Amino acid sequence: MPLSDAFLQEQLRILGYGGPEQIAIGMQGAVFRLGGGKVAKIWFHAGETELRTLGELYEALDGQLPYRTPRVLELHHPGPYWVTIEEELPGVPLHEVAPEFSAPGWERVRDCVVEVVDALAQVAAPEVLRRTSVLDETGPFRPGGMSWREALAGLVQRRAAQFHTRLVDDFDAKLEALLRLLADLKEPEPRLVHGDVTAGNILVDDDLRPVTLLDFGLLTMAGDPVFEAAATASVIDLWSPQAREVEAAYDAAFADGLGYDADQLLLYRCAYSLIIANAHDDDPYDRDSHAPLTAKFFNSPQVVALLSR
Repeated sequence: MPLSDAFLQEQLRILGYGGPEQIAIGMQGAVFRLGGGKVAKIWFHAGETELRTLGELYEALDGQLPYRTPRVLELHHPGPYWVTIEEELPGVPLHEVAPEFSAPGWERVRDCVVEVVDALAQVAAPEVLRRTSVLDETGPFRPGGMSWREALAGLVQRRAAQFHTRLVDDFDAKLEALLRLLADLKEPEPRLVHGDVTAGNILVDDDLRPVTLLDFGLLTMAGDPVFEAAATASVIDLWSPQAREVEAAYDAAFADGLGYDADQLLLYRCAYSLIIANAHDDDPYDRDSHAPLTAKFFNSPQVVALLSR
């Protein structure tokens, strides 16, 4: 049974907030405007320890980016879900004001997103990321001194075990090739990877300049900025019928502007697609799984060629 907005609003009324207005919903939770410069986020999966660690991450990131980032003011547990009370940050979601792909002015959208990805790549991964988990996992993504390559490969293997493998031709062989190619990558310096740079998580001003970056924590990790770029190009317009063209346009921008390698972007996109394929399976709003999109991608000629090397 999907969650109702009325049920979620009641959780906030228990905390003394009347008339909350839902302003966003994502894989992590639902966000409500409370008034007085505050918002509430109701977390669908996160527990107390995870949210306290996220609060530490937000504190560590304060001032590290040229944009505003969230800050947890209060933590509550009024019912089945934990709730954070946070500052309401400036800007409007990029997707609300962005021109459609290839329409006049779309280049400003592209440049905004590339700027955010580049800014993240300049931030050294804070120590707290050694303790943070990703998606619905409970253990740290990179425990101890685990390398990026080993941590990413482990995550891909764990998520692949949940994937509907029958949707992909020769899936086992493709997964084996993907893991081999990931193992051959050069170990990067650990940088801040947001992992969910969507057009809803970038808030912009009237000139489409980024002013706020939201929603760290879903796939935030200490990792490779090229992975960030590959993930962003995929998720920025995930459900568009032109998704492959959007990815190609962003890949060209990341190659030209940031010097990222096209094959490495494609390799990381394979990893990212498997990681998020079943991310919505337990979504309380019953939204669509990414699995069919991942399957179509893995059956595409460009991925077949990459994983046949």
